[in-house]
Amino acid sequence: MDEAKLLAVSQFLANSGYAGCKITSLVPDASFRQYHRLERDGQKAMLLDAPPDKENLRDFISISTHLQKLGIRCPKIYDHDMALGFALIEDLGDLTFTRLLNERADETALYTQAIHVLANLHNNPTACDIKLPYYDWRHFIDEALLFVDWYLPLAAGERMPETDRDAFIEEWFEIHDRLSPLEDSLVLRDYHVDNLMQVGNDCAVLDYQDALIGSCSYDFISLLEDARRDISRELFDSMIELYWSLRDEQVDRKNFRQHCSIFGAARHMKIAGIFTRLWVRDNKPVYLKHLPRVIGYISRSLHDPKLKRIQKWLSSLGVELRTISPALSREQLLEICQSP
Repeated sequence: MDEAKLLAVSQFLANSGYAGCKITSLVPDASFRQYHRLERDGQKAMLLDAPPDKENLRDFISISTHLQKLGIRCPKIYDHDMALGFALIEDLGDLTFTRLLNERADETALYTQAIHVLANLHNNPTACDIKLPYYDWRHFIDEALLFVDWYLPLAAGERMPETDRDAFIEEWFEIHDRLSPLEDSLVLRDYHVDNLMQVGNDCAVLDYQDALIGSCSYDFISLLEDARRDISRELFDSMIELYWSLRDEQVDRKNFRQHCSIFGAARHMKIAGIFTRLWVRDNKPVYLKHLPRVIGYISRSLHDPKLKRIQKWLSSLGVELRTISPALSREQLLEICQSP
């Protein structure tokens, strides 16, 4: 931190009752947010630093309050300063599902907990009682276009022509427009084992500040087709059966699977674009290690008849879906990408 930021942090912590506390900075994630663990006289908390020009602290606090009303475990908010982008929040510990799984915890038990949280959220009639944007066509295509604007240029070695970009939009529009509606719920949008924690007997959620209102399939497929880890087909099938069994009302299973397929494919394309952008624009190459898995998801999803239009569009480009390892400089890579 620079001197001005340190002074602002010190003043905020003093006003929040944490003057002179021990501060341990955590490893940054893919966002612009930073987290700092605080400890003073046996009391623990977390300082969230969310730069106001890059992050939406207001939505994080609003959604946290709403989740707590819904009975969903998430960090409590102790204090905040919107102008500075600071929040003093509950420290939920270190037991992320990722860590537990790496330590060979019971995989089925953890995923079962996560599915129960989703089913409880989707069963709650007040889940959508919050003012948030709808996961509409604009959001859908803006996310999928990250694949065209960042990943494909590097795979092809050249920027995508506007005509191909426009055709991609049109093909997705046709698919999305023909998709039968599925019931809406609160969509947390980054629901996977890195953002789930074991807190006592509860499964707590993190990283939901970009939540929207949309298809109840989105978080389900985010969990089970995780960019960071594989699960067996048997576990996938057992979790979808569990989810259906927990829903209060009959779910249209065929339609639910269609939503999983289409939103899953678009999400994987988005993530391929994000991981590429993190490398090229933000100099964070660590996420490239997950790219082969994401590309595998995309390749598999394009065999679905409902996504035949996207498969034909991609085939027409003659671009191979592959792990990116070009010998170009980052400056050259930026040149061929569509920098938003």
